[in-house]
Amino acid sequence: MGFSETAPTMNSTTEATLGEVDADCRRPEWRRTQTACWYDLAGMIRRFVGELFFRPAVEELRYLPEGLRVLRNFPEPGAKLGWVAIQHAAGVAEGSFNVLDLESGANSTFPLRGRPGFFAETTEPGVVLVGMERELALLDVRTGRLSEAVVQIDAHQGTIINDGLAIDGGVLFGTKDLEFKRPIAALYFFDTLTQKVQTILDGQTCSNGKYLRREAAGAALIDIDTTPKRISRYLLDAKLERLIEARPIRPAESLPALPDGLRPAPEGRGEQEGDCVIVAYYNPADVADGLAQQIRVSDGAVVCEWIVPGSPRVTCPEFVRLDGKVKLLFTTAVEGMPSETRRQAPGAGCMYIADSEFDDPPAPPPLVHLREDV
Repeated sequence: MGFSETAPTMNSTTEATLGEVDADCRRPEWRRTQTACWYDLAGMIRRFVGELFFRPAVEELRYLPEGLRVLRNFPEPGAKLGWVAIQHAAGVAEGSFNVLDLESGANSTFPLRGRPGFFAETTEPGVVLVGMERELALLDVRTGRLSEAVVQIDAHQGTIINDGLAIDGGVLFGTKDLEFKRPIAALYFFDTLTQKVQTILDGQTCSNGKYLRREAAGAALIDIDTTPKRISRYLLDAKLERLIEARPIRPAESLPALPDGLRPAPEGRGEQEGDCVIVAYYNPADVADGLAQQIRVSDGAVVCEWIVPGSPRVTCPEFVRLDGKVKLLFTTAVEGMPSETRRQAPGAGCMYIADSEFDDPPAPPPLVHLREDV
């Protein structure tokens, strides 16, 4: 598959902390129920409070964690979670791919030659497609070898790849402006059959969480553009070549902070999978706690919230089944946090876990099919 001769070394971290819980994070305006859920007494919005789940052993891995996904084609037994550390410190143009063992808490780190925005599992066990800088490459976690670029992205030089996900036939991903203020980023589709990249949407600033659902009228895309605080629903044609319509899901001024990663909500409570989305919010303000919301796509209503105590910069949610229950994991970040905020947010850069009322997680993204000549 064209792997380079030089391979990043794998560092197995055994000092990770699983299941560590911070001090009681209850709030007086919420009421505890038998389902471990809090209710806003005025609006009756269901609220869950998360707890600390995993603290990376080194500061570099707490700077900007993102993109966590439960692994389903990993060559070793046991539940595993893949995630990316986009960059290891301010001004550093390198990050890593990580694999967290959900039972032991051991975290394995694979340094990369750039800043990864996302990864997608492939049909080859232990091989993931990584989007970083302005290229897609293959990382074999069995050997630690990183391939040369599978494809280079013809994107603005002031952008790098950000969030993405596998869909039928390829990978959907976006870029972000490194200054987070210019509309020079875009959303792309990489067709694994033709090995070509096409632009889906342009004029974005920080293309982030996304979800695609096939419908009778075409493909419905839920997409986040972070810095203009835009959560939108786009209707595309089936080939992802033509934009049919676009509308905001919720007004930007009503969002509590900067929307970041998202996941489709599973089927439940009378709704189909993808009728709602779970949105993580990155809050750059001087606050202690973070937030994620379940938002209904049809009308923008907030139907549930998750509080992340002690870590306000929540970057990504992911569903996981642990102890027979469906829970939500959240990555959080330290990036750009002043020392004053860090003191009141001791969990910054850690993963959190919270209960949910879902019986099953949403369907996972498809595995990326690798051509034999790649």
